[in-house]
Amino acid sequence: MSLFIEAEKKWKNFLSTKIKDYGSLRNYDYGPKEINYVSKISPFISHRVLFEYQIIKDIKLEFKGNQVNKFIEEVYWRIYWKGVLENKPCIWENFITKKVDNYDFNNYKMAVNGETNIPYFNSWVKELKTYNYLHNHTRMWFASTWIFVLGLPWELGARFFFKYLYDGDAASNLLSWRWVGGLQTKGKRYLFSPQNLKKFSNGRFSVNNISNQDILLEDDFEVIISNDIYHSNMQKSSNTLIMFENDLHENSLKKIISKYQKVFLIELDKNHRQIEISDSVAQFKQNLMDEFSLKFSNIEIISSLVLKDKLKGISSVDLIYPSIGDNYDFIKSLQENNKLIVKNLVRPEDLYAWKFAKRGFFKFKENIPAINKFINEPNLIWK
Repeated sequence: MSLFIEAEKKWKNFLSTKIKDYGSLRNYDYGPKEINYVSKISPFISHRVLFEYQIIKDIKLEFKGNQVNKFIEEVYWRIYWKGVLENKPCIWENFITKKVDNYDFNNYKMAVNGETNIPYFNSWVKELKTYNYLHNHTRMWFASTWIFVLGLPWELGARFFFKYLYDGDAASNLLSWRWVGGLQTKGKRYLFSPQNLKKFSNGRFSVNNISNQDILLEDDFEVIISNDIYHSNMQKSSNTLIMFENDLHENSLKKIISKYQKVFLIELDKNHRQIEISDSVAQFKQNLMDEFSLKFSNIEIISSLVLKDKLKGISSVDLIYPSIGDNYDFIKSLQENNKLIVKNLVRPEDLYAWKFAKRGFFKFKENIPAINKFINEPNLIWK
């Protein structure tokens, strides 16, 4: 089945059959082969096959009142996390450049191979590698166990998730690990009890004790606010457009894509990646790109290894902004080393929402009504 069709089917099925129960049942993980009450559309949202703001609009059209507000809030968490990283790109830069070498390597190898003395953790490792997915509550359990029970660096855990998750986008994954570790909300660590594990795993995992270590994490760098992204818009300034696999929403891009003579959809080569991804994740991304490119006559999929040659004689390009992460780091390096002018094309919805993500989520949440109003305005370019 087409991945784009699969994405729509999953979303429409969740919207019509499960979303009303999401608020009360979202934290239960019944197992990978059982019916759970989460949407499982995150791999498609993280590649923008499904567009966050359109999802919110779909919900608002279908439901009145606040009966499904919990799921809307979860979608806004993703938008918020992305905004946090745009406002504080130093968090990503530190994560990428920091050398992590003070840890028990044998303990780490047992963890990533699912060979620890913690059976439930081992089962999560197997599930992650098999399905390239974990239930959101299980991700929190996993990260907490990794940091506070196994005593491993959170950065290595975040990289492990990046390697295997289909939805391992920079903001949600990186900042969620920081949140569990007590770095994102200072001093507020996520620790769980045996009772919590048993209840929300529906009795699949039952232990008498969880041996958390008293670990307090602190950043060794200053978190500084950046406003660079807010100089962007969606106005064409070149005849050449480049884009990546993590923004493939046809409806919001088709008008702008049609204006270019040539569009290069970049497959980031492993030699240009700072974050390792598994073969299965790489194939998932490739399949999405292949399918998206068939929708347009002017798109060519190319490896990042040949982009420099493809741009010979071209002094400026437009970029469908891929947000902070590996893709954008590659473009910045290309730009700096080749005197290339790159204009970031950023959707007005993102720019409007991200400006509220400079503090905690509850401050952001106060502005959700304003964001809801903005995304329904008729002047957005893809209407």
